[in-house]
Amino acid sequence: MKGLILTTDGDLNVISKHLTIGDTLLQDASIVLQLKQGELKEDPLLGPNLLRLLRGKANKNETERLVKIHLSRAGISYEEVKSKLEIILNNHEDK
Repeated sequence: MKGLILTTDGDLNVISKHLTIGDTLLQDASIVLQLKQGELKEDPLLGPNLLRLLRGKANKNETERLVKIHLSRAGISYEEVKSKLEIILNNHEDK
């Protein structure tokens, strides 16, 4: 996905008075996974509330199921996100 790149603070990334455009797949996935249900007016059911799982006794399968559901609801491919993260982790390990 191409779109506007945000800074780590969530602000628009501006370089030399120009907005930065690039691949936003991981950025979009991160935003979706940080949501709690009800925070987004356009889709109040979107948001896995992962913080709740950290405080409770969630297992890997339940967490993965929630992540897949909410990414899919936002139009983001879980497999594509997983693949990109694996590439980043592999590149990081090689350094």
